[in-house]
Amino acid sequence: MRAIETQTPGGPAAERALAAEGRAAAEAAASAGDAPASELPLRLLLRFSDAGFEQRFIQHYIAFYLRYAQASLLLGALLVSGDWLIDHLAHGGAAANFLRLSLAVPVLLLGLAYSCLPQSRRHWQPAMASFIVAVALCLFFILVRIDAEGGAGLKTWVGVLNFTFLEFYCFVILGVQFRHALASGLMILAAFLYALFAHAGLSAGEAGYWAYHVLTVFILAAGIGWWREFVLRKEFLARAALDDSLLAAEQRALRLAHYDEVTGLPNRRLLGELAAPALARACAGGPACAVLHLEIDRFGGVHELFGHGQSDVMLAGMAQRLRACLRGNQALGLEWGLGPLGLAAESDRVLARLGDHAFAVFIAELEGQERASGLAQRLLAAVAEPVQVDGQQMLLTASIGIAMCPGDAQDLLNLTRCAEQTARVAAEAGGAQHKFFDEALNARAKDRVLLESELRQALLSDQLRLHYQPKVDARSARLVGAEALLRWQHPQRGLIPPGLFIPLAEDSGLIAPLTDWVLHTACQSLRRWAGQGLTVLPLSVNLPASSLADAGLPEQLSGLVQHYGLQPAWLMLELTETMVMRDMATAVAVLDRLRQLGFGLSLDDFGTGYSSLSHLKRLPMSELKIDRAFITDVARGGRDAALASAIITLGRELGLQVVAEGVETQEQAEFLIGRGCSLQQGYWFARPLPPEQFEAVLRAGTCRL
Repeated sequence: MRAIETQTPGGPAAERALAAEGRAAAEAAASAGDAPASELPLRLLLRFSDAGFEQRFIQHYIAFYLRYAQASLLLGALLVSGDWLIDHLAHGGAAANFLRLSLAVPVLLLGLAYSCLPQSRRHWQPAMASFIVAVALCLFFILVRIDAEGGAGLKTWVGVLNFTFLEFYCFVILGVQFRHALASGLMILAAFLYALFAHAGLSAGEAGYWAYHVLTVFILAAGIGWWREFVLRKEFLARAALDDSLLAAEQRALRLAHYDEVTGLPNRRLLGELAAPALARACAGGPACAVLHLEIDRFGGVHELFGHGQSDVMLAGMAQRLRACLRGNQALGLEWGLGPLGLAAESDRVLARLGDHAFAVFIAELEGQERASGLAQRLLAAVAEPVQVDGQQMLLTASIGIAMCPGDAQDLLNLTRCAEQTARVAAEAGGAQHKFFDEALNARAKDRVLLESELRQALLSDQLRLHYQPKVDARSARLVGAEALLRWQHPQRGLIPPGLFIPLAEDSGLIAPLTDWVLHTACQSLRRWAGQGLTVLPLSVNLPASSLADAGLPEQLSGLVQHYGLQPAWLMLELTETMVMRDMATAVAVLDRLRQLGFGLSLDDFGTGYSSLSHLKRLPMSELKIDRAFITDVARGGRDAALASAIITLGRELGLQVVAEGVETQEQAEFLIGRGCSLQQGYWFARPLPPEQFEAVLRAGTCRL
């Protein structure tokens, strides 16, 4: 019969960083669990070729059959005792018959006692085989003695039945592993045949007759034992494959619940579990802890440029770089060892990913702020190293906020919140730096959150207002237009200027509904003025940076003026040059379409952004507004005067209407008139006015100087 090995190609481990038991099970499944039934061994001594998988098979079925084997040992002791009792009643108290109780039964009970030991399963098969052989030899000795005393020993069917029972006992009850049962059965068979031909005193015919029956029983029992193990191994193969697949799925689910899929770092949940013991010690008077919240500055632009795939690659590389920075920190006693999830649960540092471009470092047993500051500097240096993306070298920076326990907060949730607030402040201050948390930051953050909630409510409860600042011809104070400026009439805080809530609206995603409200309200005002018979002058409305990214903006505005029965020229759309420069091609396409529809276009805050003259000539603008930064000291001469004069000349040569904003003194107004810029707006002429007051100015058609 040809031997076929069960070695199969090894597969990958179920998950990296699993527990030791999980890894062993997964590797065993990879090596043997996936083998089809046709690859089971057909050699005489059945055995999986993988030693680890073979050991799993043995442990499984020993655990399954141990109670049956113990019961059979007890049954064997009872049967031997029953034989003694029958012979005692039939033949009297023969000395040889008593050996059943004094010799065979103790051996069986000794085997039963061994099976109850904690370490018995390690050597269960060879030990039990030895016990059965010992029992057979005892019976051989006892039956020979019984025959010598004239009793019913080997010369009768009772002796044959005893050995037949032992054969079945080895192959069927004990025989979890066929090779041990075979060895035991052969020894018992040899002892029986030796007893028949050497000690039983039978004739050759009688001995052959009994030997034939015993050999037949041996072959039958051996066949049953071999086939039984073949079926058991086949069944275990399927069971093990199912168990290992379930284990792999459980480990993967456990990993997904505790680790970030992109970087392989712990997530917020696992960070909380690992940090809990150190935080408890810190709150009880032990060494302090700290959380460093690291955010990569302006990563949104990188994401837009390269997309999800390359961004994830960059983040994974950045995670490895930060991890290496922590592992290389020998000065702080960094020691990493695998815990139950493959993480250094007892290390001084735990690195986790908390958001799209945010990481957190938890530091346990911190001696002082200097250590945290030093680690933050090393992390910033690691982030600042060049990154290769699609063959391009990029330089990134990060902002880090640091919160201490127990001083700033006493649980990880609040520590992380404080560190995140501080990192945001560091980013707003220019980035590439770290800051420590203080209560002033916390107060500002709370006020910011409260203000955002109140702004959402303001959109629903009619708290927003539009004020209108006149745009005049400074030579005659004649009204030539106006700019719509958003104000928030807070029920408790009073009138809130846009500089306090517009940036908040842009960060929180409220800028879109705010812009829609401003456009609708401005159109309603134009419609009302026209209905009252007032002269309708161009009304400037500021658009947010996100508006130019919407290709449907021209159709939206066109539908809006049609709805209110307005002319497109009555709306002057103001955009900053920084907005336009973000995506020049898209901006030019949208602006061209707006200009074709008849809307006025104004380039606001000119000179403060990053536009070049080559870009400026491509923009289909109708108006150019000089930023107030160039107007403040213009009457004193010098560079501000020179720059303002240059902008006026540039705008006039490009055929643009030039407007100076932020005019607050007569000297400023006269200087600008002298340079050819008569269209002005500012406090010198009028502050932003509520609708009722502006309508009075609109009726008069002039602003008093």
